Amino acid sequence: MSNRFVRVFREIQDEIKGPDGKMYYGWWNVAAVFPCVIFIFSTANMMLQLMYPAVEDALNLTRAEVVSIYSVKSGTAAIVAFGAGFLIDRLGVKTILYVCATMSMLGFVFFHFVDGKWMWWLAGIPLGFSSIPLLLATKTLVARWFNRRLGLALGLAASATSISGMIFPVIFAWLIETFGWNNGLPIMSLAILFVVFPVVYFVVKDTPTKEEVSREFGNEAASPRTFVKGRLIEESQGDGGVPFSNILRKPVFWVLCVVQFFIGFVDQGFTQNVTPFLVKDLGFTLTRVAFTVSLSFILGFSSKIFFGWFFDRYSLKGISLCYVMIGFYISLAFGIQGLVTLIIFQLARGFAHGGVLMEEPVVAKHVFGPGHLGKILGTFSSITALGLMLGPITVGWWYGQAGNTYIPAFLTLVGIMLVCAATMFLIKPEYRLRQKQEQSELEPAES
Repeated sequence: MSNRFVRVFREIQDEIKGPDGKMYYGWWNVAAVFPCVIFIFSTANMMLQLMYPAVEDALNLTRAEVVSIYSVKSGTAAIVAFGAGFLIDRLGVKTILYVCATMSMLGFVFFHFVDGKWMWWLAGIPLGFSSIPLLLATKTLVARWFNRRLGLALGLAASATSISGMIFPVIFAWLIETFGWNNGLPIMSLAILFVVFPVVYFVVKDTPTKEEVSREFGNEAASPRTFVKGRLIEESQGDGGVPFSNILRKPVFWVLCVVQFFIGFVDQGFTQNVTPFLVKDLGFTLTRVAFTVSLSFILGFSSKIFFGWFFDRYSLKGISLCYVMIGFYISLAFGIQGLVTLIIFQLARGFAHGGVLMEEPVVAKHVFGPGHLGKILGTFSSITALGLMLGPITVGWWYGQAGNTYIPAFLTLVGIMLVCAATMFLIKPEYRLRQKQEQSELEPAES
């Protein structure tokens, strides 16, 4: 096992430097993703979850009403993400990052003025820019700069959520307990202004040239379809000549849309209800929950890199296994009885959840190719956002209907994940298989 991790680490070193010894600029873009994800996406998500118990008491709301802010947030994200997918192709990633950062910063400040149910729900609208549209922009940025190691690059970029999760949950809990639940996010808006904006302006670069892509693999400029060291390199958009309407007519596209909807439904249907479940139902303190969340993100950091390598190697079948793991960690919630079982649950959750944030670009590129990535990911993200919108409020409503218990809702979520895993296992990554076939045909000719 240790030799395998050493080998993976050496592969990462080789990919960062490249055979010519120079830093490939795509890795600078991966580094620029970190502050965007940490101070916008992760801050909004983690702070909301930690605020729920205090908001439930302060505003006298039901469980479904409290988590409904995430449904408002996701509904906004679904609308924005659909347009963002097309605008990214037209205006570039950088412009979308500016818009997401501005709207999220204003949304953070708005929480200072929340004093009732309708204001609480209204606060979710600007936060819609902090989730799927932001992730869509960052994923598209990474997918544009990487091909052979797309999964690894996405894994490193997605590990930003784990780094923030290791450090910030306890800090966020302290901010809520010290300054009040409605002042934590306004304080964190300063990080967007003084960290995120300068990084986007000075570091992010939208699109690589052919020479920049080829520099990742060798010194010579590559043609639109070239093999270097036995690997297919694609600076051109490959299937970009195929109209997007042709992709929309493929049944597999809509099957994947249904899968993405239920992944979003399960992911946030469980996540947005788990903190109230642990604090209000099982009696854990907010600080203790925040501490165990940090532990889960420590394991999640390595799991994102692992899943990046795993998806590169096993494609959609690897994603299928990730879905099974998610169903498994949800089932562990039924066995939480004390601190030890809580830690086991959070560690399993942190590891299994690592692949969710990075599977969409792998699915899109392995099945349909690099053409129309912005539109495909925009559509997937919008469909996922519908699941994110309906999941939390459905699970919260079911909790009340079942007599203040999550048992039937959580069991249903496990069943959905197993069905999604079976579906993903049966789908063929057509573009990736075509790559491998072309590689096998060209290698004998080269030898």
